Amino acid sequence: MRIVTLVSQYNRKLDILDFKNSLYLVLILVICSLKAHAAPPDLEEQFGPRPLDGVYIEALQSYSNPRSSQWGFDFGVWPNQPYYNGFSIGLNYTYYFNKDHAWEVLNASYIYTVDTGLTTELADRYKVDPKSIQRSNLIASTNYLYNFAYGKFIFFGQNIRYFRSYILGGAGIVSSNQGAFPNVSFGWGFDTFVNDRISWRIGVRDNYAIGGDHPNNIVFTLGTGYGF
Repeated sequence: MRIVTLVSQYNRKLDILDFKNSLYLVLILVICSLKAHAAPPDLEEQFGPRPLDGVYIEALQSYSNPRSSQWGFDFGVWPNQPYYNGFSIGLNYTYYFNKDHAWEVLNASYIYTVDTGLTTELADRYKVDPKSIQRSNLIASTNYLYNFAYGKFIFFGQNIRYFRSYILGGAGIVSSNQGAFPNVSFGWGFDTFVNDRISWRIGVRDNYAIGGDHPNNIVFTLGTGYGF
């Protein structure tokens, strides 16, 4: 009985020693880990994270401009005219000087119009000839583009897509059934890329005609672009 008690006490002492040794080992590993992760101040200044809008960034990848030239094709809706609804097809060519600045050399749209109920009422009640109502049929302009935002996002959690968003301003001409008028154009656009050549595009712009009965010619567009 005496021998069993001594053996039990000896085992408990071994357990206590093993626990202390394990605790010391954990403390040593924690201290070594903290020292390993603590970069010297000079390295932290050169390679450490930098705050951006209050968020620390550990990696920053530059955006590469896909192509220097781009042809675009789009469909447009002209909803703000009281006497007709307009639908258009458009063609444009843009040259990119760099990722921020570009020149839309030409943007041209042919507009097909459909009379609204107001035009029909004017013809029925007041004998107004629908042809006498001014309506745009062709608009062309040249514009400066500024890409104020660009980057990439994850599409449906699987595909990475590049994008750029821009504002534009320029001048051109509006042709209507009552003559041609100079215009000032301004608007916004957004491109998202399928690959380094093909993109989907949405935008809105106003071709403000100087003269005529309806100065505002607002169009919402959806189209595609091909870079080369």
